[in-house]
Amino acid sequence: MVRGWSDPAPRDPGEGLFPGLDRVSTLSGQSEEVTGETMARSPARPPTRHRRVRPPPRSPRTAGPGFGLAGGRKSRVGRTSKSPEEYSLYRVVAPLSKDGWGYHFSRAHPSLRFELLDRIEVGGDLLLAEIRMMGPGAYDWPAESRAFPNVIHIETLPEGPQSVLYRVTYKAPFIHTVTRRHHVLTRYPIIVQNGQSQFETFAGNAQMRDYLEELRRRVGPSHVESVQRGSVTTQTLGLTPGQAGIFQEAVTSGFFQVPRRITLTGLAERLGRSKSTVSTALVRIRKKLAESALQLDLTAFRTAP
Repeated sequence: MVRGWSDPAPRDPGEGLFPGLDRVSTLSGQSEEVTGETMARSPARPPTRHRRVRPPPRSPRTAGPGFGLAGGRKSRVGRTSKSPEEYSLYRVVAPLSKDGWGYHFSRAHPSLRFELLDRIEVGGDLLLAEIRMMGPGAYDWPAESRAFPNVIHIETLPEGPQSVLYRVTYKAPFIHTVTRRHHVLTRYPIIVQNGQSQFETFAGNAQMRDYLEELRRRVGPSHVESVQRGSVTTQTLGLTPGQAGIFQEAVTSGFFQVPRRITLTGLAERLGRSKSTVSTALVRIRKKLAESALQLDLTAFRTAP
C-alpha cells in the first residue's frame, strides 16, 4: 500500500504502552526513545515453567509429623497418645473376707447357696442388700445372725420350703472396700457358697490385674475363671443410646481407671452437660450393668489361662 501525502503517519506500536515515560536508559547509559522498533529489538523472554518436584517417599518409621515410630498418633507437643484400654467381661472366683457375716454363715452351711441380688450403700459403711438363700438351713439365718455384730437389721420374705429372700442391713466387709477402690463394675447376682463368691465384672485388663492382686494379698486366693472379649455391646448391657454415649466417653477418657485420668467435672465438660446430669447418668449405667436380668450367654466364654 502506498501512503499518500494526506494520509496520517502510522502509529508506532510501542506508543502509549508506558504512559508518562517516553524514553528509557539503555545499559550503555544513553537515553533511547521507546518505540515499537525498540521493543522489537528486545529479545523475547521465554515463559517460565514451574516443574512440580515430588518429595522423596517417607519410610514407615518416619511418617511425618503427627505419627510416632510405632504408628501411634501424636499430639502437638510430640507425646504419643494411648489407645483406649481394652475392656472385657470376667468371671471371678474369690473368697469372702473373714470380717463379714457371709463367710462364717456360708462355711457353717456348705450346702446353702446365696444369691446376692442387689446392694446399695445407705450411709457410712452400711449396706442394704437383697439376698436369696436356697437349701437346707435357709430359714435359720435370722436366729444365727445374732452372733454377728455387723448385722444391723433383717427383713424376711418367705418364697418356698427351702428358699427365702432377706433384706439385710449390715456393715460393709473388706472385700466390698477393695472392689470399690478399684472401681470394678460388678454384675448381679453374686453367688456365694461355702465361703467362696463367684461374680462377673466388666473391667480393663490392667484394672482387673491390679484388683486380683490386692484380693490375693489381702483377702485370699482369687482367680479369673473365664473371660469374654470383643463381643460385649451396649445393647447387650441394656444401655440406651444416650447412656451408651456417656459410658463410651467415660471409658475412653479413663474415668474408670485407677487412678482416674479425668474427673467428673472434666468428663461433664467433654460431654457438654452439667456435672449433676452426668453423675446421675453414671449411677443409672452402673445399676443397669449390675441388674441380674442382663444375663449374657456364658457358653461363649473361654477359660482364661
